[in-house]
Amino acid sequence: MVDRIAAASDALDRGDLESAEELGRAALTDGNPLSARLVLAQALAWQGRGRDADAVLAEVDPSTLNETDLLSWALPRAANQFWMLDEPERATAFLRATRARVATAPAGATIDALLGTFAMNAGSPARAMEISGRVLASPDADDQAVGWAAAAAALCHARMGSFGDVDDLAMRAVAAGHPGLLRFTGAFGQTTAAVLGGDLGRAQELADGLVRAADPGPSRAIGEVLVADVLLWRGDADGAVGLLEGAAATLAPTGYSWGPLAWMSLAYGLGQLGRTADAGRMLARAEARHGLKSMLFAPELSLAKAWTAAARRDVHGAIDAAREAARAAERGGQSAVALRALLDAVRLGDVRAGDGIARLGVDCVVGRLALDYGRALTARDASGLSAASAAFAGIGMHGVAADAARQAEAAGQR
Repeated sequence: MVDRIAAASDALDRGDLESAEELGRAALTDGNPLSARLVLAQALAWQGRGRDADAVLAEVDPSTLNETDLLSWALPRAANQFWMLDEPERATAFLRATRARVATAPAGATIDALLGTFAMNAGSPARAMEISGRVLASPDADDQAVGWAAAAAALCHARMGSFGDVDDLAMRAVAAGHPGLLRFTGAFGQTTAAVLGGDLGRAQELADGLVRAADPGPSRAIGEVLVADVLLWRGDADGAVGLLEGAAATLAPTGYSWGPLAWMSLAYGLGQLGRTADAGRMLARAEARHGLKSMLFAPELSLAKAWTAAARRDVHGAIDAAREAARAAERGGQSAVALRALLDAVRLGDVRAGDGIARLGVDCVVGRLALDYGRALTARDASGLSAASAAFAGIGMHGVAADAARQAEAAGQR
């Protein structure tokens, strides 16, 4: 029995989900142990078979479990409900009910850490940071709790425009020894902070490293989403689309929040390439898959709409969608994401976006360059736009540089 469960776990680690499922089912015949159900449910969930995974876990009577086993059973069941079944409200209620049943502080901290991750994905990064901060300050938090809390805090800090602690939080998450998909959450915070700090080379290196270290399947696809994001910042929409087409297809059946983000990013890149029909199809897929579990990325959905509209030469629609992306980001406290939206608005020709960038006050390299760019566009200042183009080219943002150069040429002809 133990050997079968160990073999199933090894198969999971290799990404061999079919073998993990087969071995997990075989282990069930050896006495129906909880550990066999846990590994089998994970194998099923990773194949996108959330209903099957939930059925396996539903056979357990929680009243018969001690606190340790209750936690081992409840956490994956809640995660499966949140992501794979796309039932975030049910998952949160279930986890809170379980929280009321545990007596020890370490168990409570672990549940709180997952609740914080749920809050982040549901579009409440400030609430997630509040919960994660309590967990990370607790002497009772175990490694699993620290891993979840630190990874969520790293991404929330980055998207909220507070970059100073991002690297330390991401490294703390990995050092906790429960990396799993958490390494991508923390790394997305790191790549976001690096890009906005003007260090696109470091962002690319971090993202590429994740792909090299990942097994085939969902893990590698998530890494490719991060690489593609950096490529989009660089202005390499062709390269980003090439990665995202495969990554989105791989992630589609999994239920992870990364899946909707992949479709959003794909529509964004296709729109920048002017592939109107393809961008529209991918945008429709993104909209169909987006929900509460991916609400953190609601601004990215609006940006995908903006570039899809731009591909149709609908300038007003594109600017309106970029403004909505900025408003959505600000409502959620995601100042750094609002900066990206307003920078895109400037690229699309929004002469009012500079005021929004100034109001945000996100202190970073890209924020300062974006403010100069926005002000130059408002003033129709050809020399200022040329200077902005050169500055963005200097940090490797060649797509922004090309748009600013085009606008400088137009301003010079007035």
